[in-house]
Amino acid sequence: MGVLPVGKLLAGMAIPMMISMLVQALYNIVDSIFVSRICEDALTAVSMAFPLQNIIIAIAVGFGVGINAVSYTHLRAHE
Repeated sequence: MGVLPVGKLLAGMAIPMMISMLVQALYNIVDSIFVSRICEDALTAVSMAFPLQNIIIAIAVGFGVGINAVSYTHLRAHE
């Protein structure tokens, strides 16, 4: 990581995350389209579940990044 330009590193790490977020958003849109054909109450339930799903994903990713950083500093300290 210390030898490549910052822009190239940023693009290499950000683009896969952006694609993942796009797929998640498209999943939610397609799911809403299919559920809206059932009834209005089903669409309301799905619409209320999407923010909760995003919060759970954000917490899981946050813990993953935090654990990764802590484990890296712990491993670097014991070299």
